[in-house]
Formats: sequence, structure tokens, C-alpha cells
Amino acid sequence: MRRDAGAILADFCRMYEEIGANFPIRNSEMNVMKIICSTVGPHTPVLLADMLGVSKPMVTTLINSLISQGFVTKIPSPEDGRSFYVMPTKRGRALFDKFRAERDDFLSQIKSRLGRADFDVLIDLIERVIDSDEN
Repeated sequence: MRRDAGAILADFCRMYEEIGANFPIRNSEMNVMKIICSTVGPHTPVLLADMLGVSKPMVTTLINSLISQGFVTKIPSPEDGRSFYVMPTKRGRALFDKFRAERDDFLSQIKSRLGRADFDVLIDLIERVIDSDEN
């Protein structure tokens, strides 16, 4: 008999979230790191807030925490002296690279369990759910 779909999804999400359990920053802070390490900048707090779908004060809190831990730094904007760009430090980039390696290992394990074709179907289905939620 098949388990409850909600329980299955919760277990899967818990497995994925365990990737970040061994890192010194929260998931919300890692989301900032993902953006500034994986997308072309410059990255301003307003842009980060928009990309994350949170308020600017929330992003400011996340940035300040990451700065205090030495993972990001602020660079003054050459266009506007009142604003700044957020950049990863070497320490921050190393942390994100380690996170990405662990995430990729997790995905490789799933792919090896399911096979390439079923893994691609899984990713396509998840993408459909995400895309339909954005519309």
C-alpha cells in the first residue's frame, strides 16, 4: 500500500534540506549566496529582495548576517554613493562551492536510483508545478 503523498513529499523535502544542515548559515542566507554566486551581478539589496520574493528589510538582515560571518562584503556603487553591491568573499564562495558539490551529489544519488529517464521526468514534473505556481 502506498504511503500518504504528503508524507512522501515531506520526507523528500527533509532529505533535500539535510544538505544544508551541516553549513554554518541558514537556508535563507544560503539562498542569498546562491544568487550572488550563480548569477551575473551586480547584486543590490533591492534586486536580491525581488529575486527572493521578500522585503528589502529582510534581505538587509540576511546580508548583515552574512557580512558578520565573513561570507559577503558590500562594495559601494560607483553610480550612486547611497547604494551598494553585495559580493561573495573568498570564504563565501568556498562555502557555496561546498554546498553546490553536496547538492550535486544528492542529485546524482537520486539519478542513479531512478535512472536518467525517470530522473528527467521527476525534474520536468517538479518544474511544471513550480511554473504553474508562478502564473
